[in-house]
Amino acid sequence: MTGSRPTPQEWNVAVGTGLLRLGAGVALLRGRRRLPALAGAAPDDKAMQRLFTYFGIRDTAVGVSALLATRPGSSVPQQLVVQGVADTTDAALLGVAMARGHVPRLRGTAVVALAAVTALGEYAGALALGRRSTPPGG
Repeated sequence: MTGSRPTPQEWNVAVGTGLLRLGAGVALLRGRRRLPALAGAAPDDKAMQRLFTYFGIRDTAVGVSALLATRPGSSVPQQLVVQGVADTTDAALLGVAMARGHVPRLRGTAVVALAAVTALGEYAGALALGRRSTPPGG
């Protein structure tokens, strides 16, 4: 593969977020029956269990993608945008779950806010890394 190697900062971000996402994905998959209750869902809510299963599979895949972003020619800022889109999707799906009564409004709002703030952080990180890796006048 041709292309530039990630900077040390980009490499650290990619590996750090990749390992975090892999860990979160495994935890979400292992706890897909228990974790929805922390968001306020009923213990036997199958829709929320499926949603958390999706979150686990998706976070595992995003974690692998983040680790692969350390390869030459890959873009860590673009990968952070992928993570931001994933967390924006979480906020939207959890908002729908709250609107449909799967989680109470107070807890649902807190979980949606957490996902939204996380997404904003990822978008900001992508923007900051993108600025650092763009040559002057480029």
